[in-house]
Amino acid sequence: MKNPKQLTEIAKGLNCRFFEAIGFLVSIGQVKSLSGFCNEYGLSAPRYREMRATYGINHNSKTVSRYKSVETEALYYLCNFHSVSSEWLLLGHGKMLKR
Repeated sequence: MKNPKQLTEIAKGLNCRFFEAIGFLVSIGQVKSLSGFCNEYGLSAPRYREMRATYGINHNSKTVSRYKSVETEALYYLCNFHSVSSEWLLLGHGKMLKR
């Protein structure tokens, strides 16, 4: 049986796509920064900065975050208010942004 504390490849992929989307939204000016996104929606900026070190595009392979998964609320805010495709975010299929 799988260790319940071990993160699956599915969860790792979703975490990585979350940080990819945030980085893209910052690059086009739709979001000021990761901390700005967190502050806007009442999320813990320190939590997401720590997670970014593990799952972000420029992650450090030696860094292991204490936090395993992006919160459901953060995924909701990306999809509902920033036009990120839920299919891309959850499944990794299609394009990052909805039309």
